[in-house]
Amino acid sequence: MRGWQMRSLWARLYDRRPMTLDRKAGSAIGFGTGTSDDHRDGITWVDYRNISWNPVFCKRCDICVDICPKNTLVLRNDAILEEDNCILCGLCERYCPDLAIEMIPSAVAAHVAKEGK
Repeated sequence: MRGWQMRSLWARLYDRRPMTLDRKAGSAIGFGTGTSDDHRDGITWVDYRNISWNPVFCKRCDICVDICPKNTLVLRNDAILEEDNCILCGLCERYCPDLAIEMIPSAVAAHVAKEGK
C-alpha cells in the first residue's frame, strides 16, 4: 500500500475532528457535574468530579484514556467522560497534547487534605 493510500485509510478509520464552537459536545454536558466558562479562553468546559474537559480543544486522540492507570477516562459519544474511580494522579492533564484536560483545583485540594490526615 502506498503512502497516500495509507493516509486515506487512516483518515476514514480515525476521523476524530476537534470540536468547534458550532459543533458542541452536548452529550458530554449531561454526564458532567456542570460547565464552567470562567477559563481565560472564553470557551465552556465540561466539569466532572475531578477534571474539567474542553470539547473544543480536544481532538479525541485517546492519550488521556490510554495513560490513565485506573481506566477512569473513557471516550464515548465523541466526548471524554470521567468514571468514579479517579485517583487524581494528573497524568491525563500532563500528557494531553491539546491542553484539553485540567484537574479541578478544589478536587485536588480536597484529595491532598484527605490524604494528609
